[in-house]
Amino acid sequence: MKPGIENLFSIISGEIEKRTELAGEQGDALNGLLEEARQAIAGEDYAAAETHLGGIVEREPELGAAQAAVLYALIAQEKWEAFEEREKALLQTASNADEQADIQAMVANLLGELGHYGRVVERLEALVAEHPERKSGFAALLSAAYIRTGREADAWSVVEEALPAEGEEKPEHLPLLVAQINRVIDLKKWDRWSKIQPRVRRFLKSLEQGDDLVRARIVLLLECQSYMQAGRFREAELFAELVYGMDSKSEEIRELRKQMQEMHALSKELEKLQKDTAVHPAIVIRNMEWYYGEFNEEAAAGLRAQLPAEVLSRLDADPEKLMHGILQLRFRYPAFYRRYQEEWQEVYKQKQAELAQPTGK
Repeated sequence: MKPGIENLFSIISGEIEKRTELAGEQGDALNGLLEEARQAIAGEDYAAAETHLGGIVEREPELGAAQAAVLYALIAQEKWEAFEEREKALLQTASNADEQADIQAMVANLLGELGHYGRVVERLEALVAEHPERKSGFAALLSAAYIRTGREADAWSVVEEALPAEGEEKPEHLPLLVAQINRVIDLKKWDRWSKIQPRVRRFLKSLEQGDDLVRARIVLLLECQSYMQAGRFREAELFAELVYGMDSKSEEIRELRKQMQEMHALSKELEKLQKDTAVHPAIVIRNMEWYYGEFNEEAAAGLRAQLPAEVLSRLDADPEKLMHGILQLRFRYPAFYRRYQEEWQEVYKQKQAELAQPTGK
């Protein structure tokens, strides 16, 4: 599940545990409904998710996170009238204007997770107009929505204007700094990175409280993971480097950084490899399958199905050329050779054995 709805489910789970310590059956029923809702959302059966989450709200009407999760299911179904009614009910639970603004910002995030970026922009611009003193708190999400709606200049400026002077950052400015990094990536403003990177590193080193450090590490790791899952390893490596700067002694972080460096190198070599007509097609295809298999198994599994028959017919042809290509791999494409050395050695042995077989009787 996406971060916003996942966070709501975590809150609901924690609240159920608190509220039902002395009522086992009630707790079991609520947890059962929550698990059913989780599975429904995972399967994109949002009508079922609405029903299960509604069951939780009926039993625990004061559980705001459950009401918000119902909103998510309604948004996914584009049931806008029901959404507006449910949102009004949720807003009535707020004790003041600031809490109402928090709820509206949270709902804007849910709208964004489900692709309704125009609605996100409308909602957040209205919030900024109503609460100008809180503009910096809405800027990161608004900037992301501007990117999605083609307002690139606004996406950059809203973050720039919201950031404090350099050296005056506080822990609550972490989302803004992350948003600025993402805008560098989105808008390809790599010339700005040489100035932004030191600022981010200084900010991360300034964090002293344990909770702030943990939060920053989690946020950066989630950004790294998001880019990694999209196969964007230059960007994933960037965030891995920032986490490494926070905790270079962690074996887990060192390994993550190493893996992102290697995958970034592979991604650069892959562009060259795909254009290299001198390479045996089996070398190109196998490298692509292994590479994509590390972050997108579905793409790796379906790769051959997308190939023309003429290319498929050449994969097992000319084994001597294939073996020669494997031997040349370490020199022409060293990142691929290092990463998949064992696999290529096995392929080489197989082809060697095939050539050693006596020809037809």
